[in-house]
Amino acid sequence: MNFPITMNNKINFTFEQFNNVGIFSLIGELTAEHEDELKLILMRAIHGMDRAVLNMKKVTRIDLTCFNLLRKAYCTSLRLKSPIIITEVPRKYINEIYKCDFSDAVETDWAPDYHESANII
Repeated sequence: MNFPITMNNKINFTFEQFNNVGIFSLIGELTAEHEDELKLILMRAIHGMDRAVLNMKKVTRIDLTCFNLLRKAYCTSLRLKSPIIITEVPRKYINEIYKCDFSDAVETDWAPDYHESANII
């Protein structure tokens, strides 16, 4: 199942689901203006799938805001024992994106309705 998602002034990505594995292929630039939308995608990846893959092959740029969000989401997924698999990370980000400590984990005590907010199902 493949769902292309392309919206004006929004993150462009595709979503594929194979059983309980979700593959999010992000496209273009991840900048501060996309922070809220990226957060919804990452929450869906962490809380809505048995296994989630973020394919970064077509990402051309990640600003500091979105980079920190990606790193914190990865660290949170490790803490929850359901790690997000991040593939095709641009070389200049690879050394830092997987560095985690307890201060990197995002609080997950609240559980937003990411299905409704993201409008991607």
